[in-house]
Amino acid sequence: MNRSVINPWWVVAAAFIILGCNMGIRLTTGLLLPEISIDLSVPTSEIAFGFGVQNLLWGAVSPIAGMMAERYGTAKILIAGTVIFIAGMFWAALTESSLGFFFANAILIGIGVGATTFPIVLGAVGKRFPAKKRTFALGITSAGGSLGQFFYATALNQTDAFLNWSEIFMLFGASMAIIFIACWFMKDPAAEQGSLKEVKEPTKLFNWQAIGEAFKNRDYQLLNLGFFVCGFHIAMMTVHMAGVVSYCGLPPEMASSSLAVIGLANVVGVIIAGWAGDRWHKPWLLLLVYWLRACLLMLLLFIPMNTALFYTFSVLMGVLWLSTVPLTSGAVAQIFGTQNLASLFGFVMLSHQIGAFVGSWSGGIIFDTYGSYELALVISAGLGILAAAVHLPITPKRLSAYQANA
Repeated sequence: MNRSVINPWWVVAAAFIILGCNMGIRLTTGLLLPEISIDLSVPTSEIAFGFGVQNLLWGAVSPIAGMMAERYGTAKILIAGTVIFIAGMFWAALTESSLGFFFANAILIGIGVGATTFPIVLGAVGKRFPAKKRTFALGITSAGGSLGQFFYATALNQTDAFLNWSEIFMLFGASMAIIFIACWFMKDPAAEQGSLKEVKEPTKLFNWQAIGEAFKNRDYQLLNLGFFVCGFHIAMMTVHMAGVVSYCGLPPEMASSSLAVIGLANVVGVIIAGWAGDRWHKPWLLLLVYWLRACLLMLLLFIPMNTALFYTFSVLMGVLWLSTVPLTSGAVAQIFGTQNLASLFGFVMLSHQIGAFVGSWSGGIIFDTYGSYELALVISAGLGILAAAVHLPITPKRLSAYQANA
């Protein structure tokens, strides 16, 4: 029986575009932190705190948006989230006060990102594919965020010379209009067939039983802990990339170029991760990703960087960048199935964004206190080792047992 009138690969393409805008804009605007700080006369740590709150709110909204998508339809939630996201970008650009910028950047954009991000689109994609092809499809979808990061970082690098930060915010906000077209392909399968009421009984917004059972599951708890570290790494290296580049003694323009390289390399990385996740044990692949991240971060501490070495670091880190997403979401689907994937992965995303909040804010505090990012890099590397270790107990035997009981 066909689950959808729309070819599932068209859904992947639409989700790819949505994540490209979502992650591309979110992960590159942090590069403007020094310029925003100077223009608004606000300390780095305060702007970093705002980005941290944005990350935290993004995570808090994700499971709620996921549950609303399961209840009211994916496309409707994505459209609402896009409207809020665009409003936040324009408000942040036009405000002249630090409080106004905080509200727009931290609150509105945080809500908008949370309602258009991974759990919602990956939940929609995951339902379209059988288990043996699901992680690969999730990997290709996740590559949209990476390619968007490359596109927007490159665009920022090309426009920053003649546009100020507020004009870049408006330009990026306007580019999100393409999401409205992509949302047409994100309609839920039953809705596409015109029989939503016949196929799907009305459900409560909060499926407390499924949520409660998930949080009692040790393997789910470990996946949440690992994704916390992923969020810490991503926020630390995006919000503070300009500072890390300066710490390495490299020219400022390296920041946007390196972030673009990371995004381009991760297009390959997430597709490989998705392909590998359909063939090998996902949690142990996650162990490898986090351990390699820790090794790369330690290289920044012990090896003097030049342009060539830092670009090499960016390529290698890029391969690992969002490779955790298809593997983690695929593991959640393997444990609980796809019915509540948007909401359950939404809670994992909340853990990710709590980590992002800590990574963003602590990076700013450490820099303001010590004038260097060295301690922040040490902490990041240590957390990478911790994240690698927590996936070791999730054995193949345990995941096979879930499938046997499904």
